[in-house]
Amino acid sequence: MRLCVLGMNGPFPEPGCGTSGYLLTGDTGRVVFDLGSGTLARLTGLTPPEILDGIFFSHWHYDHCSDALPLLYRLQALGVRLPVWGPVDEGSAVRAVLKKDPGIELHDVAPGDTVCAGGFEISVYPAVHPVPSVMYRVRENGKVFCYTGDTNQQDALPGFVKDADFLLADGLFTDETWSAGKPHLSARMCAELARDGQVRKLLLTHFNPLIDRAELLRQAREAYPTVMLAECGAQYEVG
Repeated sequence: MRLCVLGMNGPFPEPGCGTSGYLLTGDTGRVVFDLGSGTLARLTGLTPPEILDGIFFSHWHYDHCSDALPLLYRLQALGVRLPVWGPVDEGSAVRAVLKKDPGIELHDVAPGDTVCAGGFEISVYPAVHPVPSVMYRVRENGKVFCYTGDTNQQDALPGFVKDADFLLADGLFTDETWSAGKPHLSARMCAELARDGQVRKLLLTHFNPLIDRAELLRQAREAYPTVMLAECGAQYEVG
C-alpha cells in the first residue's frame, strides 16, 4: 500500500495546502479517506476521482468533507456514481446533500462494521469528537494501515493501532495546548500510542497553521524517534 497526502491541515488550510484528505493505493484498488478543502484538485492530478473504489469519511466537519461538494459536479457531468461511506450525522449539511445526489451511493458506517472495497478490508472503530466520528483500520495482503480521523483519548485506541504497519494520526496539539476536553490528541500522545502498540511507522497529521510544527515533532520524537510529519503531496510506503 502507498499513501499520498492530499491535504494535512485542520481546521483551516495554510498557503499552498489543504485540509484533511488521503489517497490510499493498494495492489488492486484505490480509496480516499476524507476530502477536505483544497484536496480535490490534488486528487484529480493523481487519478480520476470517479474510478476510486470509494471515499471513506471519518466525520462530516467541513475540513474533512467540503471538497465532496464540487466533486458532485464532475460526477454529474460524467454520469457516474461513486460509493461513499461515513458515520450517520443528521446535523451535517454536506451529508444531507450527498444523500440526495444521484452521483453518490451513500453507505452508513458504525463502530464494529467491516467494509470490503477495492481489495481492502476496512474495519470501523469509534472516535471521540464533538460530532459522530469513526476511525478506520485497513488490511490488505497482511499489511495494516490505521487512520484515526479526529479523536481524543479513548479506550479503543490501543487495540485499534496494535501491531499496525502504518499509523496516520491526529496529532494537532502540543503538550501545552492539549486538554481532556479538546477534540484532538497531542503529538506526544500519538507517539506514545504508536510506541506502546508496536506500530512500525507513524505519520502525524491535521496540523493547525497557528501551532508550531517543529515543537510537535520535538515532543513526539521523545517517545517515538522515527515519527514523521505529513507534508502536502508527499507519498509514503505503508509496509
